[in-house]
Amino acid sequence: MYRLSKKEKMQYGLTGFLAGSLFLYFFYQTVYVIGMAIPCAFLYCKWKGKELGEKRRRRLELQFRDWIDSASGHLQAGCSVENAFVKSGRELTYLYDSAADIHREIRSMEHLLANNIPLEKILYDFGERSQAENIQNFADVFATGKRSGGNLREMISDTCEITAMKTDVEREIQTMIHGKVMEQKMMCFIPFGIISYISLSSPGYFSSLYHNPAGICMMTACLLFYLFSLWISLRIIRIEV
Repeated sequence: MYRLSKKEKMQYGLTGFLAGSLFLYFFYQTVYVIGMAIPCAFLYCKWKGKELGEKRRRRLELQFRDWIDSASGHLQAGCSVENAFVKSGRELTYLYDSAADIHREIRSMEHLLANNIPLEKILYDFGERSQAENIQNFADVFATGKRSGGNLREMISDTCEITAMKTDVEREIQTMIHGKVMEQKMMCFIPFGIISYISLSSPGYFSSLYHNPAGICMMTACLLFYLFSLWISLRIIRIEV
């Protein structure tokens, strides 16, 4: 989870309120709807927290991938599973700064191992807390291999390879649809640009849509249709592997 700081709450809350005010004023052309923009501040903070949380989760998955990749190398060199994870975790200090999330998990793992907590339980708890699919899958595979007495070296190596392939596919997809994402963002602002241009070039052209019951109903319907279209477009460009 990503918890917004007080500064971030003020920043994103003000941004959401101003954007919501302009948005509603554009549809209804009256200052009385500005008060309705207050929920936009809370919604934007919630959405921004979710977005930052997803970025944090993806970043953590990449860090975890490097961790198990390094652990796989130590296992091939003959280390025990626990020592392989401890040594590989300490090596990550050269890759990531001390504020990285993975370092807190590594320190927690070392403390729990020192208190005789099984590694499979530590990894399972890590996957549950992070809600990262790759970490959860690895924890399940690791626990199954530990219980069944399988070849952990080979299983971890195969898991690293599959995780790397999945990450590469995700990156390739994001690269391929980057242009479409930019088009989607531009399309969100095109209706406002067209209406603004017509309003400036032909004053009074849309006056019948404001300050009367029929016009308010029509603009409300347009507002709902626009929000629905925006939601659909965001769902389309969200591709998960």
